[in-house]
Amino acid sequence: MSGAAITQLLDAGLRATIVLGAAGVAALVLRRGSAAARHFVWTLGLIGALSLPLVSALVPAWSVPLLPGPPLAAAPPRVAQARAPQAHTPALRRNLTPPAHAPRAAAEPAPAPAPIDWAARLGLLWLAGALLVALPLAVGSTRVLLSSRRSAALDSAAWSALLHEVAGTLGLSRPVRLLRGGPGAMPMALGVFRAAVLLPEDCDEWSDERRRAVLTHELAHVQRLDCLTQALAHVACALYWFHPLAWLAARRLRVERERACDDLVLRVGASGPDYAQELLQLARSLRASPSAALAGVAMARPSQLEGRLLAILDPRQERRAPSRPAAAVAATLAGGLLVPVAAVEPWSPPSFGTRTEVTVTSFAPTPEPRGVAPRAPQAGPQSQQPLAAPARAQREAEHEAEREAEDEAEQEPAQSAAHDERVVKALTGALSDSDAEVRKEAVFALGQLRAAGTARAIAAALQDSDAEVRQQAAFALGQLRSEGSVNALIGALEDKDAEVRQQAVFALGQIRSASASKALTGALGDASAEVRQQAAFALGQLRDPGSAGALAGALKDSDADVRQQAAFALGQLREPASAAALAAALKDSDADVRQQAAFALGQLRVPASAGALTGALKDADADVRQQAVFALGQLRSTDAVPALLDALKTDKDADIRGQAAFALGQIGDARALEAITAALKDANADVRKQAAFALGQLTR
Repeated sequence: MSGAAITQLLDAGLRATIVLGAAGVAALVLRRGSAAARHFVWTLGLIGALSLPLVSALVPAWSVPLLPGPPLAAAPPRVAQARAPQAHTPALRRNLTPPAHAPRAAAEPAPAPAPIDWAARLGLLWLAGALLVALPLAVGSTRVLLSSRRSAALDSAAWSALLHEVAGTLGLSRPVRLLRGGPGAMPMALGVFRAAVLLPEDCDEWSDERRRAVLTHELAHVQRLDCLTQALAHVACALYWFHPLAWLAARRLRVERERACDDLVLRVGASGPDYAQELLQLARSLRASPSAALAGVAMARPSQLEGRLLAILDPRQERRAPSRPAAAVAATLAGGLLVPVAAVEPWSPPSFGTRTEVTVTSFAPTPEPRGVAPRAPQAGPQSQQPLAAPARAQREAEHEAEREAEDEAEQEPAQSAAHDERVVKALTGALSDSDAEVRKEAVFALGQLRAAGTARAIAAALQDSDAEVRQQAAFALGQLRSEGSVNALIGALEDKDAEVRQQAVFALGQIRSASASKALTGALGDASAEVRQQAAFALGQLRDPGSAGALAGALKDSDADVRQQAAFALGQLREPASAAALAAALKDSDADVRQQAAFALGQLRVPASAGALTGALKDADADVRQQAVFALGQLRSTDAVPALLDALKTDKDADIRGQAAFALGQIGDARALEAITAALKDANADVRKQAAFALGQLTR
């Protein structure tokens, strides 16, 4: 491939970015519209990207030089051989022997290496990528062709009558063949030119509702020419395999294609929950081969099932396809964008490469004296040869500029440090003011300053006679997060004022030093409930496993807020040994404590706690039950499936039923399929959405 062809390919990639980007913006604007409208927009974008090289060749060029032009290939360099300079032998002392060998003649210059043809290499790389992407489509098309030839015609009276009825309902006049595939074959629309619908071997055993739903969905693909648009998308991916927007457009085309056909099935009268259930059962029991699915359009891919179920069950979803006038207007606008994008020439006029003359100089080796010991170096610094005047002036100017820059760099920190030092000194002096409000403001200002030496001055204020000053000092040390303040704050835990102790505990939690763990554990026994509460929270911040025992003991504190913080902290520590104490806290008299205990057990993920959480599903408080359901989903224990199924079926709270569906999807146990499928008909829309999501998880 020539350099010009590479330039054209890159040029087409740049233009495709504009076209596909515009399609993406239009699809985003239509995100609340119908899937058929978004599919049409992506189709126009891919067709436009494929048409760009042809349209660019047909329309007159419109030069808008915005980018530097690519240089044309430069002329090959001309090699000039320079004469070898005459070797000068340094003056020898008379007692030295002359060189034993005469100097060799100058060597012939090596031929210049041939330039690398990067255009050819890039061309081969593009071609290899295009073939690699196109190969699965060719293999899939071949398999589909062979499969359709081997498949028997499905021409029973019942199927033929239903085919004509559904085709009439859709207004489809194109002839369609019904084929009977092998066992377990996924229903699939086939053929760009000769349309066919492939059905599994046991399709005669289907109910009338499933027959009608499947045939309506597949004939919708035929009516919409989805096999053709899918092939075009794959060709676009092969041509622009290096372009992420091409792959994004092809993926969105597949997603919107299936949702558009689902919308058509619902528009002709199918029930959303019933159709979703049929779709789920087909996805569970049937599979399409990956290569055949590239050439045909399979009905129910598990990877797309979750989003489709959510869309099917959403009553607010717009399902009408764009009208023909609207489609014509959209196609006209797309063409109006395509022509100028194809015509514009953003490159500046190409620059011709200059002929480079490379001088290859060969030197004759200088003869070296033999038999002479080198002179010893002279003591002291060796003098250098003086530089020529211009070079010396330039070097001196450079040195002067470097010295000035270094002086400025050193001066700024020095001035800033001097400024901070003066401020710190003044504020530290204010800590001795007779007015407590002044001292408090000085502590606050030192905390905000965060300069060197402030932590020590603030720590000294922990000994102030005024409790509010000591509180402010503890808070400021927590903001500074200085390890050097830990001992002073630990000492403040013995302060006679409870609020000072509380601020000191909070500050130690902010610093998160492991050396404070023992002191904070001791603060769990403080006389003030607020101090104990802050101590439990701070230990959760430290995440020291050694404090798990003390926090487990705090689950029996007389104050409910302390017990609640202790449960939360144990969830942060995630120490498995705490599971038993948290399980016992599920029977606490305070609902908030039980709720935090359930959440913490979910964080620990100890399978043995599934039994205690299962019992919490009968708690009188709905928030506790919801947290217990969530925690069971985190545990992913199959032992919890029966209790979660019961919650999904019988709990009066819709949030809990939805959470149970989500948890069952996380666990992934097949026993839940029937109950989650039934939840698609729940009275609450959020529960139905969670059930659809869970089914998508289960069928992956």
